[in-house]
Amino acid sequence: MSDQYKTLAEMGIEDVSEIEKFSTRQEGDMDILKIYFHRDPGEWFAKSKKFKFKRQVKTVRVNEGKVSYRETSESSPYFLRALTELEKLADKMHSVTGRKEILLEEIDHLEKVMERKIADIRRQIEEL
Repeated sequence: MSDQYKTLAEMGIEDVSEIEKFSTRQEGDMDILKIYFHRDPGEWFAKSKKFKFKRQVKTVRVNEGKVSYRETSESSPYFLRALTELEKLADKMHSVTGRKEILLEEIDHLEKVMERKIADIRRQIEEL
């Protein structure tokens, strides 16, 4: 996976091409990100992962200089980076050139896996 999806990799998402869609919502002082993955043939339920991010609380001054302050919350930078990467991925997947690039990356990955598997089988044959 390329460096452009570094935050998603840190979150444990190994293959971004498996992502089908995502959703966000806020529950209390948490931002919830749910990522849905492509369903394999014959599976009834979509695979998904849920991530929770604590919102940051800040105190801000209100009424232009008067002494009153109010607490407000905002999304964590980590959540925002993940969201940016997911939105970039969604844009890429919906464009023809982006989809083509993703498919070529999948072919490259598959070729590497096959080469390693063939080398392993050859090694096992030599050991016999």
